[in-house]
Amino acid sequence: MSAPLIDAIIKAENSEQRQVAADALAAFAKAEGLVKSVAIIDSLNPLLENKKSVPHREGALLALGSLATVFGQAAEPFLIPQMPKVFELYSDKMVVVREAASVASKAIMSLPTRYAVRLLLPVIFHAIKESKWHSKIGAMDILSGLTFSAPQQISAALSDIIPIVSETMWDSKPE
Repeated sequence: MSAPLIDAIIKAENSEQRQVAADALAAFAKAEGLVKSVAIIDSLNPLLENKKSVPHREGALLALGSLATVFGQAAEPFLIPQMPKVFELYSDKMVVVREAASVASKAIMSLPTRYAVRLLLPVIFHAIKESKWHSKIGAMDILSGLTFSAPQQISAALSDIIPIVSETMWDSKPE
């Protein structure tokens, strides 16, 4: 039943229509319930990995962001594993995909409870160490946001964070 909604996201003519279609998919998922919606989240993976189609990548990112907004913290265990792909799309050649990656990552990373921060740090560290500069900046932004949403957990992890951030400070890219 969600296939027509996913098709609507892909076939939308512009970003605004894709966002409306992504919101419709999220509303449908909310009506179905989170357990049944895990299949919807899984069906977005091939769209995220489609290197030839901008609407596929952008639409999947917008859908992830909408799902995060609609389900809130209940979707955390299902959406957080998507973050490596989202960080990777920060480095996409198309600006609309990079913007959608930013929207999706901020929506998803607003979900974690303070207890999950320690589990998220390795994902963020991997994006900072192994990614292109756009992805590094996105991961650093997310890390910066976590300092406001989970300050005690971030302060407890400073011994892990500082070496990685200081290494990134001396990256030769001017951006």
